[in-house]
Amino acid sequence: MDNAEWNVVECDEALAVRLAAEAGIPAVVARLLVNRGITTVAEAYTFLNPSLDHLHDPFLLPDLDAAVDRLVRAVRSREKICVHGDYDVDGVTATALLVRVLRALNADVEYHIPNRLCDGYGLKPEAIIEIARRGSRVVVTCDCGITAWEAAEAARYNNIDLVITDHHEPGDRLPKATAVINPKRRDAAYPFPELAGVGVAFKLAQGLVRALDYDEDLFTQRFTDLAALGTVSDVVPLLGENRSIVKHGLEVLPDTKKVGLRTMIKCAGLENKPLTAHYLAFILGPRINAAGRMHDASTALKLLLTREEEEAEDLVQRIEGYNNQRRAEQERVFNEAVRQAEIKSNAGKSVLVVSGAGWNRGVIGIVAARICELFNRPTIVISRDERRGIGSGSARSIPEFNLIQALHSCSDLLIKYGGHALAAGITLHLSDIDQFEDRVNAAALEVLRVEELVPRIDIEAEVSPTELTVDLARTIESMEPFGNANPEPLLLTNRLKIADLRRVGDGSHIKLQLYGLGGPPLDCIGFGLGDLAAELAVGDLVDVCYSIRVDDYRDADGIQLVLKGVRLSRSS
Repeated sequence: MDNAEWNVVECDEALAVRLAAEAGIPAVVARLLVNRGITTVAEAYTFLNPSLDHLHDPFLLPDLDAAVDRLVRAVRSREKICVHGDYDVDGVTATALLVRVLRALNADVEYHIPNRLCDGYGLKPEAIIEIARRGSRVVVTCDCGITAWEAAEAARYNNIDLVITDHHEPGDRLPKATAVINPKRRDAAYPFPELAGVGVAFKLAQGLVRALDYDEDLFTQRFTDLAALGTVSDVVPLLGENRSIVKHGLEVLPDTKKVGLRTMIKCAGLENKPLTAHYLAFILGPRINAAGRMHDASTALKLLLTREEEEAEDLVQRIEGYNNQRRAEQERVFNEAVRQAEIKSNAGKSVLVVSGAGWNRGVIGIVAARICELFNRPTIVISRDERRGIGSGSARSIPEFNLIQALHSCSDLLIKYGGHALAAGITLHLSDIDQFEDRVNAAALEVLRVEELVPRIDIEAEVSPTELTVDLARTIESMEPFGNANPEPLLLTNRLKIADLRRVGDGSHIKLQLYGLGGPPLDCIGFGLGDLAAELAVGDLVDVCYSIRVDDYRDADGIQLVLKGVRLSRSS
């Protein structure tokens, strides 16, 4: 019924017992915290109660003081500033945040977002030349620029002061710019290097607001909505400062004053609902991304900047159309790519390199992520441009395989590449794809063990039926926001008896009622697990892995188990 291996994550049990006693929290929750590296009462309190008070001083970031000094001069003298963003959610939200803040400071500001399909990723010399022609004297990048050496030279030649804000891995050298703000710089002493691009932009704006003697608390209150959306969508670790930003952003988003955000939330059916990181990652984020994937990201940026209700309604409807197109194109490319992936997986390839002519470059990253998850193998999906002889690829990986290190070993075969350990982009000649596939698989053989390629469900704790209470569900709920590095915990309970089962919805889901020794009846829902109804029967004993939720339906507090996997219990 389930071809994935169920793996109960190892934990320092003695440490978990001590933390539970000292912090006064359930033993299960203490185990979950220890799994996340949280071992003291103070750390547990901070984790369970993330606050904007936990934000670090922005001026600890390298070059932030130089960037603020230059922007203060530009604001006061009304020099034109151009904010150059990126076309994904992180870049769009970062651009919207800086443009909004600069406008509020009465700066003369414009923006530029490259077109994914026409311009490609990053800060280009051609963009700098056009920005200079339009009269900007300062360019601030968002979520890009850390390897834009040629563009930095073009900026110097055109008398533009360049401020780079980025969070991607730097190369061996930095671009020559007025300021290069990146918490991952090798000389950085910033306490939290895992900020998203919008997080770095947020810190620059925070520093600028402070330097101009505006209300810094009011700024942080008003702009965590954009920062949260970009942070969650960029799949950075939801720990530390990111956790504080997202937690607060989720609290203020339902009442955001930004007309475009409010209109999009309503159109997506999320109005009057408590928002979670899941909604940002899988409902709002993909809509912002769809504009850049299928048309032009500036449509999404306009939505985040507009102050007019009518314009917001029009932009949201256009974005809904792009999102529907994206879904259809994504499914087409996925169906073609997964057939190649199956062949390569069966042939023993550790890294799945698939390619196709006409695959939309805007969706290949999503397809790579889905195939990577399905096969538990690093995956590189390449869109072939047969006329130019060039392939553009998106890569996604598993935690055990560092993509960037692997790409470094193949750099002589790549026209360009960039990204981080789990996600990257590449460009190469079509004639080099086969050799690249061989080389990247050779790199994988050196670091990946066969057992690391088996699809696996990581379970964080085994729980008895008597431990499954509303109090436990509420405490786990306080571990929100869930995401990268803080996944929603999966629990395991063995030998539960099926009292009732039925398919629900369109038949693709299943509802179970289970009983365990000494525990109350457990209501369970398995999304996408409807086919299990043919393999299970009332009276069967099953083991289940699941996440636990508070079920507030009809104001009667209870719990619901959201099933990830079900298997028949072994005889004992």
